[in-house]
Amino acid sequence: MKGKLLPIAGLLLSGAFTTLFNAQEYQPLTVQSGFNADVIANGVGPSASSTNNDVDGVSYAFIARDFMLSATGTPLSYGLPTNGIINSEVTSTPGLTYQMAPYGGNNSLRLESTNDSGTILFSNPLQAINLYMLATGGSGDCTVDVVVNFTDNTSQTFTGIGITDWYYGSNYAIRGIGRINIDNDNLESGYGTDPRLYQIPLAISSGNLAKTVKGVTVTKTGTGGIPNIFAFSADAYNACPTPSNVSATTTATGATLSWTAPSSAPSSGYQYYYSTSPTAPTATTTPTGSVTSGTSVTLNSLVTGQTYYFWVRSNCGGSSQSFWKMLEFTPGQISATYTVGDIETQYDDAGVNTSSTTNCPASLSVTIPTGYKIKSTKVSYAMSTAGNGWMAEQRSFLVCTTNSTAEATVSSGSGSSTGTYSYNRTGLTIANELSGTVNFELRAWRTYGGSDCSLDYNKVDNNTWKVTVTIEPLILATGEVSAKEKERIAYPNPFVDTLYIEKSENVKKAVVTDLSGIVVKTVENPSSSLYLGELKSGMYILSLTMKDGSVKSTKTIKR
Repeated sequence: MKGKLLPIAGLLLSGAFTTLFNAQEYQPLTVQSGFNADVIANGVGPSASSTNNDVDGVSYAFIARDFMLSATGTPLSYGLPTNGIINSEVTSTPGLTYQMAPYGGNNSLRLESTNDSGTILFSNPLQAINLYMLATGGSGDCTVDVVVNFTDNTSQTFTGIGITDWYYGSNYAIRGIGRINIDNDNLESGYGTDPRLYQIPLAISSGNLAKTVKGVTVTKTGTGGIPNIFAFSADAYNACPTPSNVSATTTATGATLSWTAPSSAPSSGYQYYYSTSPTAPTATTTPTGSVTSGTSVTLNSLVTGQTYYFWVRSNCGGSSQSFWKMLEFTPGQISATYTVGDIETQYDDAGVNTSSTTNCPASLSVTIPTGYKIKSTKVSYAMSTAGNGWMAEQRSFLVCTTNSTAEATVSSGSGSSTGTYSYNRTGLTIANELSGTVNFELRAWRTYGGSDCSLDYNKVDNNTWKVTVTIEPLILATGEVSAKEKERIAYPNPFVDTLYIEKSENVKKAVVTDLSGIVVKTVENPSSSLYLGELKSGMYILSLTMKDGSVKSTKTIKR
């Protein structure tokens, strides 16, 4: 029988609310200034070209999911989210998010030496019950003093705040984001569980609750690792209550956004704003539109496969509005969830790799509508221990059995204890370009307990395995387009500087996106000639929203 060491119990920290604040209202704080280092490699090219420092003092930096060493490289299955939005995994703060600074510039307050200090200012100052700092320690645990600065020029000081090393720590907001050596471009996946960014709570005292937080000063104290501070969020207060539970139901080219009204419905309805950029609207941003009755709005003529960001806020009349509440959604997403029962794991202590098969896989199918193909895939599921199992003994990966392509790495759980471990992976390319009915298989193992397949020790929980695919229009091959010239929407292809639009008088809007889905140009009521000389050479997608409401898309190459 295998012996188990009892885990050391951590200290549970909790904060109390005053009667002034009757609900949690999490708001990410936008950093206006104060970062001094770029420690996140992104885009295409050597990691040293998109960073100016490391996290740990020995050449290791974080990576974003859009990082590739070359334009022909394989997209990563790990890394920081490309949009910089971190949805905290800390269970005591459901719905709390952070907004990272753009990866193209300084994105960390890095404090290498004792007494190094820096001040971060926020562009959206607010009153707060608690602040939450997103940080990590490079090359070991470290300690900082934090001074919260208010707009009335008073402050509150927190001393001896511990920040855990970026590997293996608890109370993480995100984990499994990998890293890279900027000296030699060697990538490390962190086995799907490391490195980590940690959530550090800072409780505002009762005497300061009515004050507005404008910034934070952080100072490294003592020796140890290198503190890196990346973002802040707050449990904030606003007299106008905020809507909740924002959700989206999408079609190929549209979406209906819905939300739950606060307990005290706003007198003047709601205002909403949406964009292809994750940059949050401020209190003074002009809304895209308003809803005077009901709690939903339908958006049409959206680009299939394009990620959109939608914000909604209560309008309590006059200049009184709530905080914005955000949802990210993508038109043209199709999901399937496994509901047959718990999924067995197979015992294997010899070592599982991405070519391993199991005697008890689970299967799901997704049917792609005619005229579309898969652009990317994401997967989520939860694995729970049973009996004497540990979360660290879990192994799993996803396979697209339609084309016999598996994920690049095996995912592992973490923790020498019982419990439930959640898995979430996005941006998978294993089913790209497929159409029709596409089949997936989840293969799961345990490294301890019994033999062959069993629900004992470790299992995948029923109703948690979900596969979501993002689709895009299926463009005709070059030969087919030539044979069906009447279906051509723009020419020539390839082009040098200018595309010519067929029957432009019927076109309401032209949108050009790159292959990652980023909108690079939008033209309302375009003429027959669309000048694109400012774009780099490469492949793009031209989407035309017609005046009858239909959308036509085609791939085109700029020389």
